[in-house]
Amino acid sequence: MLSTVSSTARRQGSQRLSAAVRFASSSSSSTTEQAAQKAQQAANQAGAKAQQALSGVQKTVGNLLGAYKEPIFYNAAVAREVAKQVYVGEKLAPPSFAQASYTFRQFAQQAPHPSFWRKLYESGEYKRWLIYAVEAYGIFKIGEMVGRRHVVGYKLDESRNEALT
Repeated sequence: MLSTVSSTARRQGSQRLSAAVRFASSSSSSTTEQAAQKAQQAANQAGAKAQQALSGVQKTVGNLLGAYKEPIFYNAAVAREVAKQVYVGEKLAPPSFAQASYTFRQFAQQAPHPSFWRKLYESGEYKRWLIYAVEAYGIFKIGEMVGRRHVVGYKLDESRNEALT
């Protein structure tokens, strides 16, 4: 009997305490809600301003493209989706560091031996390797052209050359 009375008293005391705590948290909760509403209003205003700025850009680009706007955007969306499907379907991914280092190590070990090159030639696999080499060389040359900002040679300042002579 004494234990039920004490447990009842404990429950009533904890209810009073939780009511006080609930009352205290409800006031801070309203402050938090007000702050959240203010933040939401500020975000909405910023979003509206950004949308206004972007709408002007969209109109300008749309006017420049004219009637070609819809087909261009449609074809770009289709190309993006096809590329996604190919990427997923072919399980494409760049090679990991371990794969690349293993491949390079294998090539470095086999390349000095003439039997490797003979087998490559006899199987016809050398054609694929030649294509890879031409692709790598082409990518390198394009990178050089981009770096120089000129297709052939470097642009020279002729006034500097004349001053030296």
